[in-house]
Amino acid sequence: MNRLVQSAGTRIFSAGRNSSQVRRYAADAHGEVKVNCWEKPTSIAEWKEEHIVIAVLAAWGVTITSAMKIFGGGDKEAAPEAT
Repeated sequence: MNRLVQSAGTRIFSAGRNSSQVRRYAADAHGEVKVNCWEKPTSIAEWKEEHIVIAVLAAWGVTITSAMKIFGGGDKEAAPEAT
């Protein structure tokens, strides 16, 4: 039994030593090639994910800022009454 456990452990260890690790980018192995947003600004489906996130966050920022300015971004001072 001990011999069986040792041989199995040796096989796992030696297989790990002989295999080489290959690092690849996420878009290399599968899927479409993604492009920068300034290369094809009208084709949002082909943009890189990071550029989509930046565009969405910028749009939310503009929307929230505009809504605050339009719908009362603070108390306004009342005009002084003429008496």
